[in-house]
Amino acid sequence: MARVVIVEGGGVKERTIRALSLLSPRLPPTGSRILIKPNLVLPSPNDSGAVTRREVVEGIIEFLGDDRYEIFVGEGAAIHDTWRCFREAGYDELERRYRVKLIDLNKDGFEEVRGRYWRFKVSRSFLESDYVISAAVLKEHAFEVTLSLKNMMGVLKPGRLTPTKSYMHREYDFGLPFGKVKWARRLCDLIMAKRPNLALIDATTAMFGSHIDGRLKRLNMVIVSEDPVACDIVGARLLGHEDVFYLKMMLDERVGELPSKVNRIKI
Repeated sequence: MARVVIVEGGGVKERTIRALSLLSPRLPPTGSRILIKPNLVLPSPNDSGAVTRREVVEGIIEFLGDDRYEIFVGEGAAIHDTWRCFREAGYDELERRYRVKLIDLNKDGFEEVRGRYWRFKVSRSFLESDYVISAAVLKEHAFEVTLSLKNMMGVLKPGRLTPTKSYMHREYDFGLPFGKVKWARRLCDLIMAKRPNLALIDATTAMFGSHIDGRLKRLNMVIVSEDPVACDIVGARLLGHEDVFYLKMMLDERVGELPSKVNRIKI
């Protein structure tokens, strides 16, 4: 059964901790290496709506306990310098306040993975983590939505010719008829290589029309689940998308389940 928890109201950090407490996820043993993967797609202010708010990550850290685990906050920005993204959103403050480490996944070592549909290279820190948390943002995208699953593209090795990861969906970018299917299959392979143990969507705001500078609508919510597909289906519905192609493919490939129980709590 895929259970999803939505908490509305309160402060960003407060509702994040509350949602995780209500979900009560199965956590790894004390001393495990935990990777928190936010969405820092480009250098943006913390409250821009384009990036995962720092307070969400703080809530995750405080829920986990930085004295219990070896926690890394890792991102590999799509185009821009990752450290500039960290600084713009105030993430560098996390290392001063907590016993955590920021890592630029674009500068990491990489290992090749052979999926069903393609071969690709991913961050070694990602593969070696005992527990992975995808902390995404509630946003529309050219692929309909970008939530906890698509957020994991940040662990891919940057392209050889340009420091981007668009090679994963270049056929779609060029408008080729099979590009949509090919990209969805590649995303399935990436998730099946190592599925996030916990999915969280920062729904403080919903962004419509773009994943960078779209129209914002205040929701003051956070969505959490141990099933990233179920989490993203609920997030997509909040954005008005009932039938997202790549989420349907994830269900067909048995990567996740439909949300059979959604607990909605207001604080």
